[in-house]
Amino acid sequence: MENELSHQVTAQEARTQLSDLINRAVYARQPSLITRQGKPAAVLVSYEEWRQMKDRESPAKEIGSIDTVGDKPTGDVTPSGGAID
Repeated sequence: MENELSHQVTAQEARTQLSDLINRAVYARQPSLITRQGKPAAVLVSYEEWRQMKDRESPAKEIGSIDTVGDKPTGDVTPSGGAID
């Protein structure tokens, strides 16, 4: 998707242009890269695009997932459908 991110705005610009950014994502299928202090922070995509990305991740979830605390991995792997005791 990074190659498709030709539209880039700062977080401040995103605040003032949110309606336009949503329209771009939904109707023109153009994701927007939102930056903070010149670094990539988030990508705004349509719900449909997000749903498709989540569906492509589904096979990995059946194998298991890595547990995290905040945004840092703990190193524990949780099998699908269960928690580590």
